[in-house]
Amino acid sequence: MDQGQFSEHGDLGAIVTRGHAAIEADDLVGAEAALDEARRLAGENHVRVLHLSGMLAWAQGDHERASGYLMQAADLSPEDADVYLDCAECIMAVGDDLDEAEAAARAVLQLERASERERDEARLLLAQIRLEDDDPEEAMELLDEVGDELQTHPAYLSTRGAVLMESGRADEAVKVLEEAVAVDPIDPDLRYQLGLTLREAGRERDATNAMLEVLRADVEDGPIEAPSYAETQGLRSRFEDVLEDLPEPLLRLVANAPITVQARATVEQVEQGADPRATMVFLGTRKHDDDDAELQGIVIMRDLLVEDVEDDEEIPDALAGALLDEIQRFFKPSVLSFGTGPVD
Repeated sequence: MDQGQFSEHGDLGAIVTRGHAAIEADDLVGAEAALDEARRLAGENHVRVLHLSGMLAWAQGDHERASGYLMQAADLSPEDADVYLDCAECIMAVGDDLDEAEAAARAVLQLERASERERDEARLLLAQIRLEDDDPEEAMELLDEVGDELQTHPAYLSTRGAVLMESGRADEAVKVLEEAVAVDPIDPDLRYQLGLTLREAGRERDATNAMLEVLRADVEDGPIEAPSYAETQGLRSRFEDVLEDLPEPLLRLVANAPITVQARATVEQVEQGADPRATMVFLGTRKHDDDDAELQGIVIMRDLLVEDVEDDEEIPDALAGALLDEIQRFFKPSVLSFGTGPVD
């Protein structure tokens, strides 16, 4: 950070630096205090005050407010790449304006003072944005331009694995993601991505082993509390309402399956092929080649459903989305393409 730009505001540079350091250390109280100081000294619309405001809101879990602050900071055309990079990354986390995220990331490539590392970080973000926008070809071109130093970072390897997977190169994707897990073996998100990719590559046993590791990591914080009777009945009732709106051909596939509610998947269910991070899991035998699927039960995972919504009003939509995803996974994609009309 160029401290010279803060000469007109005394120690603003030191205050803002202290605020960012507090965020990095998860000291949100200290970060709030630094932000208050910065606002008193330079006003709330100074580019670095807006940047700090955005990063603090992000750390507090308010992505929409964070992206608003960061877009305001980027609109002031700062000379430092970190404002644009944070802006692009935050907008991607919100997920509602890829064009704004792309503009912020591309701005870094136009900055004369941007370091090569910052340019590579911008290329990586752009690759993620282009992948999100269904353009894996350009995403791969951007990844190929990234320098050697960043190519061993788990974020780069994860993105490259996703691009390869989207391009239909599952075996190559597995190798790249295995490299990512080797670099950061304790990150359950990387292992989960590897598990999904192994499954797509047809390596079911390896996929199951990876998913069991994910489950162990996800539940290591303490005992799991089973849903209460009231929670169970409430979720069952909401799910039955969702079933009433399902097109008849799809309803026939699931109508007779018993519905249960539990906190999250068990080891036994994951060993049988369940996704440990799925909001809903179908029990039984998935369709395979010429063998028909045999659905034995539907399980709603309360903990994962709660994590997926902001309030109770979103529960029906979350259940509907999870149901269609699991129908497609269990019965194969063809069941969603026989003229039932919109189902999403």
